Amino acid sequence: MILPEARSEVEQSLAFKTYDTEELADVYFFRPFGAIIARAALACRSTPNQVTFLAGVVGSVAGLLLYNERLGLCAFGLLILHGVIDSADGQLARMTGHTTEVGFFFDGLSDYCTDAAICLGIAVGILHRGGSSSIIAWALLANLCIGIQAMIYVCHRIAYSSVVAKGVVAENDLPPVRTGLIGWLRAGYLLLQRCLISGQVEIARVLHDRAIGSKVSDADRVQYAHYFYWPKRGWNLLGANTRFYAIGVLAWMHRLDLYFVFILVPMNVAALTLWLRQRRADRRFLAGLPSRISP
Repeated sequence: MILPEARSEVEQSLAFKTYDTEELADVYFFRPFGAIIARAALACRSTPNQVTFLAGVVGSVAGLLLYNERLGLCAFGLLILHGVIDSADGQLARMTGHTTEVGFFFDGLSDYCTDAAICLGIAVGILHRGGSSSIIAWALLANLCIGIQAMIYVCHRIAYSSVVAKGVVAENDLPPVRTGLIGWLRAGYLLLQRCLISGQVEIARVLHDRAIGSKVSDADRVQYAHYFYWPKRGWNLLGANTRFYAIGVLAWMHRLDLYFVFILVPMNVAALTLWLRQRRADRRFLAGLPSRISP
């Protein structure tokens, strides 16, 4: 675990994202192949939102294919393709400097549609094979849990990348500008997010107050990386990759009916464990901050 200055070449190959936030699959598979698609989209003058839309379509089709267990591995392959395209839209946005609130919203919507399609496809397939209608309730509950897990995961990913890599407090931790429908929807999203990650909200306020100019001090960045590197690695477990891997294994076993059990039991246990661990790290970080540095 080191600050990003020591790995600039790696981060440039990842389209300016900090290595510390990436899973190995992202570093060696999704980002490199996503970069190829991003460059192709750039050459074709496609916008990041158009690439996001394509990712959402591919992911949704993959999810609906899970209706038929015999197509499970084909659906898994499309989900991996969705992950590559989903990586490409962010890289294209950073390449072109077109990172916007609308793009942030559409990227989240694309991921949500994919997860909803997965739950819908599996649930309707179970019903078609004679399963109980209660599976719809389990699918809805699983989808809700996925949304909460993903929300917390994204928040900690953004916070770590912003503080450690860029030396700024994550914009998502500061009051959003409520302009237009997208702005208000994002404000509602962030309000719910803050209820789940209150410790990081407090840390964001403290770091913002301690900032020198608009930058987090190097001492605070080192302190942040020290306390949150391993918790951040743990939160990666709640990313979409884990769910896709589970679908691949369950499709191979012809037991897609266990997907909701996987989300509701081990994934929720992991989320609760990580949340408790994060709260402890939050308290230790605040208690261990050095005296405020004068500008």
